[in-house]
Amino acid sequence: MKLKKADEMEKYQSDQSAKNGFIFYTVALLIWSMYDFFIKGNSGWQFTILLLGNVVYFWSRAVYNRSMNK
Repeated sequence: MKLKKADEMEKYQSDQSAKNGFIFYTVALLIWSMYDFFIKGNSGWQFTILLLGNVVYFWSRAVYNRSMNK
């Protein structure tokens, strides 16, 4: 099976899809953790997952930015 290399349009579409997915999961986890915090008194695992996801995103973005600027 041979895979073709993505062109600029496919890269753009993939980037936009990843951005929209990241925003959706961030907002959904934030709303869920806030709901649990106000109803149950603790934010649960969803807030931890939200924080870890944001840490991974911003750390990997910083690493890629540094590697591109060298």
